[in-house]
Amino acid sequence: MEKKTFNLSIEVLKRFERAGVLKYFIIIGSWSVYFYKYYFNSKSYSTFIRTMDIDFLIPIPVKFLGSIRILDLLEDLGFIEEYKGSKGYMKISHPDLTVEFLVPERGRGHDEPYLIPQLSINAIPLRYLDFLAENTISITTEGLRIKLPHPAAYALHKFKVFKRRHNADNHDRDIEGALRVFQARPWRCCRDKTDIWKDA
Repeated sequence: MEKKTFNLSIEVLKRFERAGVLKYFIIIGSWSVYFYKYYFNSKSYSTFIRTMDIDFLIPIPVKFLGSIRILDLLEDLGFIEEYKGSKGYMKISHPDLTVEFLVPERGRGHDEPYLIPQLSINAIPLRYLDFLAENTISITTEGLRIKLPHPAAYALHKFKVFKRRHNADNHDRDIEGALRVFQARPWRCCRDKTDIWKDA
């Protein structure tokens, strides 16, 4: 990861923290693999990532009770609001970083964006994200408290969904990240406190 991308991501997190919304977000995807280095605290753990997209999972119902416009927090950094696909899924883009928001998809599912009016954004609903939202850890870096999926939950989730990926690069990245986290051997997970991995 380029230093400018990392520095920009930290600035985004700091602004979310100052706005009072960071505690309601869970960083998922490849960036969580990077931040796990603060959990494992192991020199052998590889933190290399190949994406500039940072994904924030927002558990629903959304607990933030205020009203802000996410883009207003980032616009002076050069971020712009964009929409992708025929349904208009929102992303906040910068040449060095893209921010996207996701929510768990429930029930019969739908392919429409999930509106979060108190943040002036829409989010992408995806299956199986409740599992990540219900099994989290927190780490501290750069003076920030960041919430991530428990590493065991992250790896199990990736092994569950990788076959649903249509993009070969994303498919390979999912497996690579899951194996890296799996081999780092966290010990305890998850909702029922079952020891699914034990230190040998």
